[in-house]
Amino acid sequence: SLDSPASIARSRIMFAVRAVRPLARAAPAVRAFSEAPAASVMTLNFSLPHMNIYADKTVDRVIIPGAEGVYGVTAGHTPIVSQLKPGVVEIVHEAAGEAEKYFVSGGVSFSHDKSVTGISAFEAG
Repeated sequence: SLDSPASIARSRIMFAVRAVRPLARAAPAVRAFSEAPAASVMTLNFSLPHMNIYADKTVDRVIIPGAEGVYGVTAGHTPIVSQLKPGVVEIVHEAAGEAEKYFVSGGVSFSHDKSVTGISAFEAG
């Protein structure tokens, strides 16, 4: 019947698809690059809801468990926003040093154009 939950859901989905389709056609995919000069050091801000683990800490690189895959961030990285999946954040303080590791249950990571990366996790250990 036309009033069944499945029919209503299907019509809502089709309405949303029709509303978004012109926007998808109008905006060509463009990769954004930072206009800021390349930085030689990276700054890390790593926080939890109840405390900061690092604030304005200079590090060599960070390995982040993004929802789309694990990726590394170094000085001069292209700006990116990523949802975190459960996994290990690895913080390398010196180029030849051992990585400091934190298991995170999820959260968000922001890498800005001035080589500042912020990681906000729900919990870490």
